[in-house]
Amino acid sequence: MSLKMDSAKKLRKDKNKWKVNTPEEYEEREDAFLKEKMMSKEPTITGQVRITAGKAKNFLLDIPKTTRPLTDRMKIRIFDTLGEDIFDKRVLDLYAGTGSFALEALSRGAKEATLVDASKHAERILQGNVTKTGFLPQCEIVKMKVHDYLSRALKEQKEFDVIFMDPPYKLYNTKKTFKMKEIVHLASQLLPGINNPKTKNFKGVLIIKHPRRYPIDSLNVENISRIASYDFGLNTISFYIVKAN
Repeated sequence: MSLKMDSAKKLRKDKNKWKVNTPEEYEEREDAFLKEKMMSKEPTITGQVRITAGKAKNFLLDIPKTTRPLTDRMKIRIFDTLGEDIFDKRVLDLYAGTGSFALEALSRGAKEATLVDASKHAERILQGNVTKTGFLPQCEIVKMKVHDYLSRALKEQKEFDVIFMDPPYKLYNTKKTFKMKEIVHLASQLLPGINNPKTKNFKGVLIIKHPRRYPIDSLNVENISRIASYDFGLNTISFYIVKAN
C-alpha cells in the first residue's frame, strides 16, 4: 500500500500534539514518524503474478499499482483447502485488483466469477487479465464500491458459493471494526447456505485475507464461523463457513 495515501493526514494530526523545543528535535520526530509508517506498510508490488494450476497454469497476470496480490504460497494453500469444492462453483472476488483469486479459481474448475473493484486502473488491468487467460465468457467485471455492490447483489438475491475478499489496509482500523464487520456481514448473506441452512449441498465459504495482527474474531459476524486460519508472514488467510443449526 502506498505510503502517501494516508501519511500526510496522519502526520499533520500528530504534529499538532508534538511538544518540541528546537527545530532539530522537530525534524527528528518527523523522521521517526515517517520511518514508523513505512515499516508498518507492505511495499507496493509491481510486475506480474502467475496462475499456479489448472487450465491457465503459468499464465502471467498484470498487477495494478499499489496492489498486494496473493502469493503463490497463499493461493496453493487456499485451493488445497478448498479441494474439489471449487469445481463448478460461482465465485465472487471482492477488491479484485489483479483478479488473481477469481482467475485461479476458474483455472481450477470454477463455473463463473464476478470481479468487483472501484478503481478505473484496476478495471483496465482486470479486463486485460481476463481476456488473455481466455475466461472472458465466464467473468463479469464490475467497477463499483464493494459496499454498494453487495447491497445491490442482496436486493437482486444473488448467491455465490465462494467469496474472497482482500480489502485495503484502511478498512482494517482496529478502532472502527464496525466498517469491516458490515462488509463481512453483507458478503456472508450471499452464501447459499444462509437462506437454506438445511441443504445438504455445499453451503459456501467466505475467505478473508487480513493483517495477522488484526483482531478478526472481534467481528463476531452472525451465521458464519471461522474454521481455519493460515499465517503468511504479516498476513493471514481465514476461512468462514455457514454455522450449522
